[in-house]
Amino acid sequence: MRPPDVSLVVPVRDEAGNIGPLVAEIRDRLDAAGLRWELFVVDDGSTDGSADEIGACESDSRVQGIRHDSGLGKSAALMSGFARCRGDAVVMLDGDGQDDPAEIPRMLQMLGRNQAGPGLVNGWKTPRLDPWHKTLPSRVFNLLVGWVTGLRLHDHNCGLKAFRGDVARGLHLATDMHRFIPVLVALRGERVVEVPVRHRPRVRGASKYGVSRFFRGLFDLARVALLVPAGGLATQRRDSRGRLRRSVYWILAAAALGAVLGRIGAVASIDRLALEKRFIEEARARDPAADPGAVRDDVERRRRLLRPFLSGNDRSRWLTVRALVERGTFAIDELVIEPGWDTIDAVVHPDASGRLRLYSSKPPLLAVLCAGPYWLLHRITGWTLGDHPFEMGRLLLVLYALVPLAVTMLVVFRLVDCIGTSDWGRLWAAALAACGTLLTTFAVAFTNHLPAAACTAVSCWLLYRIRCHGLRSWGSFAAAGFCAALAAACELPALAWLAALAVILVRCDPRRTVAAALPAALLVAAAALGTNLVAHGTMAPPYAHRGAAPQPATRQPGPGPGESWNPADWYDYAIRLPDGRLLESYWRSPRGVDRGEPSRAVYAWHVLVGHHGIFSLTPAWLLVVPGLALLAARRRHGAAGEAELARAIGLVSLVVIAFYLARPQADRNYGGMTSGFRWAFWLAPLWVAATVPAADVLARSRLGRAVALLLLGLSVVSVANATWNPWSMPWIQQWLIHVGWLPA
Repeated sequence: MRPPDVSLVVPVRDEAGNIGPLVAEIRDRLDAAGLRWELFVVDDGSTDGSADEIGACESDSRVQGIRHDSGLGKSAALMSGFARCRGDAVVMLDGDGQDDPAEIPRMLQMLGRNQAGPGLVNGWKTPRLDPWHKTLPSRVFNLLVGWVTGLRLHDHNCGLKAFRGDVARGLHLATDMHRFIPVLVALRGERVVEVPVRHRPRVRGASKYGVSRFFRGLFDLARVALLVPAGGLATQRRDSRGRLRRSVYWILAAAALGAVLGRIGAVASIDRLALEKRFIEEARARDPAADPGAVRDDVERRRRLLRPFLSGNDRSRWLTVRALVERGTFAIDELVIEPGWDTIDAVVHPDASGRLRLYSSKPPLLAVLCAGPYWLLHRITGWTLGDHPFEMGRLLLVLYALVPLAVTMLVVFRLVDCIGTSDWGRLWAAALAACGTLLTTFAVAFTNHLPAAACTAVSCWLLYRIRCHGLRSWGSFAAAGFCAALAAACELPALAWLAALAVILVRCDPRRTVAAALPAALLVAAAALGTNLVAHGTMAPPYAHRGAAPQPATRQPGPGPGESWNPADWYDYAIRLPDGRLLESYWRSPRGVDRGEPSRAVYAWHVLVGHHGIFSLTPAWLLVVPGLALLAARRRHGAAGEAELARAIGLVSLVVIAFYLARPQADRNYGGMTSGFRWAFWLAPLWVAATVPAADVLARSRLGRAVALLLLGLSVVSVANATWNPWSMPWIQQWLIHVGWLPA
């Protein structure tokens, strides 16, 4: 006969009245989860009606009773049950009804079915619904066990535990050693994880707890301490991971060598420090009597050769942040006249008084959110981004870029750990998330891509927990809706991800989706539309006021000499700046890549596999498609949820890429002068998660690992190549120009 998915062992002594309801509840929960199961109820010398109740339950052939004529103890009862178990997984739970069988499918999902997963998923009763005279000694006991053994858990002796089948069958429990099952499992070199589980009050029968049991436990702890190696169980677990360490070395080597190779390919004699020094020397030669400090300050202020704001794209956002804090307005025309603060990413329309004003072309919500930290720093220091660009700019970049990148990595690591089935595949995907995506390249610039990626990662992790782990808290639904909506506010095509997430949430729990996720998403939508309304007098963002082609016929003259603006195209303007200079829009006659690719086919080629190619610049993404297919075809606990996630990621990716390939010529520009196809950067967390199953398959052979390492290393080349500035040509495009295959 085919072994069951899970075998359950329930030790009981004098639990008449609790056994029948518990067995019925186990049957309902596991049948609803689609699990094949068997249950062993071990009667450890009961003197009440427990034996008769067990016999009545045996009418279900999946339930079997085991009888001890006298009380041998819980450890012996568990050993009798474990010896009969045939399942791939084994679950033990107490017979008093305080352990909730509804937790079992979630614990099995965490357990997995392979040797790379944990050997034991240990329950943690929280909140614990026992009287203080039971909970206080238990807390002291758990602290002592953690201190003595090095294995720190909240609830070593929780009655609800899930094991891999081989681990449970390999245990040898001497008298009263059931209290130390997590320690004994860890001594075998297996990984032990802890998960909060629901605890229920006892409704029938009497507790078997006595104070003397606490003191017996202390004596048994001394016995266990003799088994623990010097340095504790953490040391033993490290020593048992020698092969894992060697795998990590190879992965890190691939990442490091790829980074060095990328930097070698980008070495160039660009030295603005030397150029600035030359200008200072020339100024001093012209006026030897001038104060050297004043000369340096003048050159630095007038020329701004050195600045932490690397392109017109990110300066556009910086300008809005500055304008909000320093001027109390969204208009940026009073700031672009400062040296080093020029930008082409701007639009013009009249303000409430009818005066033409210059604004950032970026949706204002992100700038409004980021203005808060700048306002605080400005109030504390008195500095501005204009007079202290490096000090203020770098401090703020930590918040605007580094923190979202860190959030993205940490959340993706957790997602990878759940999806993966091998240590090697998980570590490979973690290395990809850490240093193999172009998000890392852009962590030195103020863009919308990193916040969008962080929000996408968090919402995906929450969706996975909700769909695959059974998480049903109101807060998790609200946070998932909020983060997915905020990702869409930063990257409009992320509306596709928001829609996919909403569909899955509705299927999981319509009530929490409507009452928690939807209001949270609507809050973000209201903020996005409201900031547009305040900034521009319309709820549509600035890029919605752009024509597909120049429309000179709709231009209107402005109030000043030479001024004009276009109600049909806010990017078509000429505005008189406060310093008297007439600024004409760059977008009236864009140059180079900004003219757009005339051929849609050529554009599609370069977006996918050409000089800005998703797959050519980050070859690791070649594993996304097979990874999604493997994830969708999985057959394990929680596989239905993983299959839904795989379909969602695949569909969203196709929709987003198709959206950009269908754009008119003016928008077919790869994201401007940039080191990658940046419109797709926010998808990186989803794609890293999608690669994990394929990486697990490649991890099975030496050739497969070599292929995966090569893909990772080449991906890091593209990340590291833009050493000086992420707003530069991709290395593939530079090479094609060098060999004459593309015009310079």
